Amino acid sequence: MNKFFRCGIFGAVLLSMVLCGCQEEKKTAPKAKPIPVHTLAAVPSNQPYWVEVFGQTEGNEAVLVYPQVTGPILERVYREGQAVKKGEPLFIIDPAPFEAVYESAAAAAQQAQANLKQAQREAKRYTELHKVKAVSSKEYTDAVSSYEVSKANLQAALAKEKEAKITLGYTTVKAPVDGVAGRSLVNPGTLVQANSTQLTDITQEDVLKARFSLSDSQLHGYEINENSPVFVFNDKLKEPVEGKINFTSIQVDPKTGTRSLSAEIPSVGGLLPGQYVTVRLTLGMQNGVFLIPQKAIRQLSDGTYSVYLLKDNKARATPITVGKWSGKDWIVTGGLKAGDEVIIDNIQRLKDKSTVDKISANNAPGKK
Repeated sequence: MNKFFRCGIFGAVLLSMVLCGCQEEKKTAPKAKPIPVHTLAAVPSNQPYWVEVFGQTEGNEAVLVYPQVTGPILERVYREGQAVKKGEPLFIIDPAPFEAVYESAAAAAQQAQANLKQAQREAKRYTELHKVKAVSSKEYTDAVSSYEVSKANLQAALAKEKEAKITLGYTTVKAPVDGVAGRSLVNPGTLVQANSTQLTDITQEDVLKARFSLSDSQLHGYEINENSPVFVFNDKLKEPVEGKINFTSIQVDPKTGTRSLSAEIPSVGGLLPGQYVTVRLTLGMQNGVFLIPQKAIRQLSDGTYSVYLLKDNKARATPITVGKWSGKDWIVTGGLKAGDEVIIDNIQRLKDKSTVDKISANNAPGKK
């Protein structure tokens, strides 16, 4: 019993010593060191406001090709997708009936020419006879009038001949502009109607349009005009292609809630009609905004954004509103004022009211 009693006393003393040592150690634990940070002074600046939307290219002058006479197609004389010049033949419509009309009109013009010559001779003869009073005044005037009528008849006959020749020429359907000829919409043998049956289309090869749409929220209150800077790019282009606004709808599409726009762009870098592109349109300037490095900005779980500001050697979480990216910076549109010291590193180690040690404000990374 004495032995066990002595062991119990010894254990209690030992436990007491350990507990005292822990408490003493706890009391002497060093305080957390301030977190070293760099800061960036917020400086207001003016930055462009732009939007990026998807668009689609199309021919700047997409011309629909229609026949100007009615008849069956005999032949398609172009290759689909080939570049054609203005005036090159595309289709042949059966010319036989139009040739007959032209030949008839030409013959009528020849007869009118012969009638005119005869009337001219008669008028000349009656004029001489009238001078010597060998014919009456009525016979003389009738001969002169017949000559004038013959001249008018010849002009009418020549006009009909010209019209028939033009109509005959329409049996060869020609390219109205330079460009790329599209898919043929008719086959040989198809009866086409004048000014009604579409044969194909032609798009310009050197100039394109990029069509896109913007909502009121994307416009952000800015106005668009022909001088608004616009660029188009896609994966195939080495660098953005500058365009020029050539159309802005003044109405909002009730189905989509957007306004339709288009920009004229050069066909470079392999751009073809029908391709999808990204359109960047600069709408105006944002005044008094701040460029803050992206790494300094936190996106919170609720979708809002904040930064840490240095105040009294402490990091203070401050909500902000952000706009677009500009290179490696984010454009901050609200929540900051000139002179605020934004902490730009060690963000993951910080909490609101964390004690910090500003290492250097002048040599901070990313400082503008």
